[in-house]
Amino acid sequence: MSRPPNPVQEAPVLDPLIPTPLYKDPSKVLLGIAFVFLSAIGLATQNVVSRLFFVSGSLFGHVTLGGWLPSQLSNIVMLLALRMAGMALLLISASLGLYPNTFATIRQLTKTPKILGFVGGSGLCLFVALVLLYFSLSQVAAGIAIAAFFIYPAITVLLAWRFLRQRPRPYQLGLMLIISFGVVLTTLGAETVSGPTVDPTLGILSGLFAGLSFGLYGIFAEIAFQSQPSCRPLHPVPFSLITFIIVSGLATLSLFFMPPVEVPPMAWQPVLSMTLFSALITVIAYVLSNFGILYIGASLTALISASAPALTALFAWLALREALHIQQILGVGLVTLGVATLGLKSSQKQ
Repeated sequence: MSRPPNPVQEAPVLDPLIPTPLYKDPSKVLLGIAFVFLSAIGLATQNVVSRLFFVSGSLFGHVTLGGWLPSQLSNIVMLLALRMAGMALLLISASLGLYPNTFATIRQLTKTPKILGFVGGSGLCLFVALVLLYFSLSQVAAGIAIAAFFIYPAITVLLAWRFLRQRPRPYQLGLMLIISFGVVLTTLGAETVSGPTVDPTLGILSGLFAGLSFGLYGIFAEIAFQSQPSCRPLHPVPFSLITFIIVSGLATLSLFFMPPVEVPPMAWQPVLSMTLFSALITVIAYVLSNFGILYIGASLTALISASAPALTALFAWLALREALHIQQILGVGLVTLGVATLGLKSSQKQ
């Protein structure tokens, strides 16, 4: 099986199905970093939107909205099914402009079961990650949930070292510590969702296991992108479309085995409107993230995406007036500095 030419490798690749990042051109690296950071902004926005489904807030201090749904698992899975179905439809409508060969590529994938298995593994891991993440967001404050979820960059780096032969460089480890410290500062003093039935420990554990599953999603995605039988790697648009359909299908099937969905009649209009809005933001974010994985690899993508907890805390403060303390502002600054330095160092090292 042939692979795209890769003149610079950090370690020998023993298996042709275990790749290193495809692009080593500094311009491609910088473009990938920009895509991933924009993706983090989009995902931070939809994290705040996801919180609004279960907890009411004061939008920009003037308009009270949110708290439309009880935080039961069937409601969370229903929202995920609707959101991913909307994302799939949006991506289908935009696919001709983004990548005209989308459906031809999908048909070709049916002839390569091994690669299709990697794509399917990505979809399954994404489904598990999102169910656990949304449950965590329904149980604890956005900063806590996203901070717990963002254990995944460290997991991805370790998994990439073990399975993709991508040894982390010392500066990556050091900057990961700086970013992680910034994330810790950002989430200090965050409050759990009030209510006698809420178990913050369960919410935090859900966030942690969501991070583990999302780390696996990134590893499967990188292998799928670069394990092609020709010199052309799998494009992020058909990959994203398949994973969205898998997640929506798994969520829909899961509803048959869960208690009935409980949505107050007056809540359907805001729920559907906000679901469409979050689907639009999320589909853009995931496509950008998948381009980032293609250009710079899963481990570097995960490290840059570590800015999302700080961005989530910042957006929650701007939009919902959730308190942002001094140490959290310092944390936002550290994460931003760490991400900027990481991008600069990465482009210089390529």
